Amino acid sequence: MWHHSWSPFGIHVHERVNRAERQFRYLPDHHQMLLPNFLPNLKKIRRCIDHNQEVLQAIVLNCVHMFENMEYGEDDDLRKVRPSSTFDMDKLKSTIKQFVRDWSDAGKVEREACYQPLINEILRLFPRDQCDASKISILVPGAGLGRLAWEIAKLGYACQGNEWSFFMLFSSNFVLNRYLQVHIKVI
Repeated sequence: MWHHSWSPFGIHVHERVNRAERQFRYLPDHHQMLLPNFLPNLKKIRRCIDHNQEVLQAIVLNCVHMFENMEYGEDDDLRKVRPSSTFDMDKLKSTIKQFVRDWSDAGKVEREACYQPLINEILRLFPRDQCDASKISILVPGAGLGRLAWEIAKLGYACQGNEWSFFMLFSSNFVLNRYLQVHIKVI
C-alpha cells in the first residue's frame, strides 16, 4: 500500500548518512582535520531526518481515510515496515524539497519566479475589476503541493489543482487542509 513507502524513509536516509560517516572515518586524520564540522553537521542532519520522519508520519495518519470509497483491511498496520524502492525514497525526498520551495520563506524567490508569471497572465486575461473572478474556472495540472492553486484561489478565482502523484496529493492535503496558520511545522 502507498503509505508503507513513507515508513522506512528515516531508515533509508539514516543509512546514507551512516555510510557518509564511515567513509569520512576511513580518511587519514590529517584529511579529517580539514573538515572539522563534518561530524557535527551529520549529527544535525540526523536530527532533521528524525523530524522529517515525524512530519511524514503525520501526513500518513492525516490521509489514511482520505478516500471514502476505500476499505482498509485489519492487517493494514501503519507501523509495519515494508521494503520500499529507491524510486519511492527519491519521490519522498523530492516531496520534502517541494515543501521548502512551495511553503517556506526560503522558497519565496523561486516560487515567485515560477508562479508569478502565470498569476500575472491570469490577471491580464481575466482582470478582477472587469469580471467576476469566482466565475472563472482555472485548472492547475500537476499541482504538486498545491501552492499555485492556493495562490490563484486566494485571488478569488475558482481553481482546482490536479495531481497524479500520491506523494504530492497526500502532502498537499496535509498542508492545505490540516494547518490554518503559517510556520506551524518545520521541515
